[in-house]
Amino acid sequence: MTERIWDKFLTDRDKKVFDQSGYGRRVGFGARPALFIIDVQYNFCGDDPDQDEEDALAQYRTYCGKAGWRAVPRIERLMTIARTKNIPIFYTQSERRADMLDNGVQTGKSHRGAEKTTTEGTHATQTVAPIAPRPQDMLIGKRMPSAFFGTPFMSYLNFLDVDSLILTGCSTSGCLRATAVDAYSYNFKVTIPEETTFDRFETSHAVNLFDLNCKYADVVATDEVAAYLESLPARDAIAAE
Repeated sequence: MTERIWDKFLTDRDKKVFDQSGYGRRVGFGARPALFIIDVQYNFCGDDPDQDEEDALAQYRTYCGKAGWRAVPRIERLMTIARTKNIPIFYTQSERRADMLDNGVQTGKSHRGAEKTTTEGTHATQTVAPIAPRPQDMLIGKRMPSAFFGTPFMSYLNFLDVDSLILTGCSTSGCLRATAVDAYSYNFKVTIPEETTFDRFETSHAVNLFDLNCKYADVVATDEVAAYLESLPARDAIAAE
């Protein structure tokens, strides 16, 4: 990946500081990863790949454009490998009570924040069908950006002896970023396959990948992540006793 998605957004000064600062070194993959799919739901992707973008945005204020559906087959590719290796697969499901009380201050940050497109149990908050979770996968319900905040996520990672996270999904500048920073803070190695992530704003997507790659994660090509997963020995299936 010689030319990076963020290059066109960097000033000459940014590039000079990056070259001299020592940021952006590779940490590398872990030995016992988990694959994590963050908020790849209908209310972020739209109802289908061919849906008109203006119609989708009118329906879902959280809509992230065609990039969501472009990411889906790339995520599916990694999921397929992970399943053959018994690598744990986690999902977040971002949803709210019908009265939106558990949305907290987030409701006031968007002029459409009280709309019911995030209500729990609805079609809008389900993971899109091609990569829907299976019974053996772990589903984390969350109310705030980070999957660690107010959830049992950390205890599951401890139980499953996970040492690293492969983060996919959306939004790059929001829930994926918040989860990546918290994972880094808990000393997990974090890898982000670039083509499996998306955001509603092109600039936010590119610049946040740049910043995450500088300080908190390795942002790499999906092909490289797939090859790494293929190289791992299969884990023993873990079941609660």
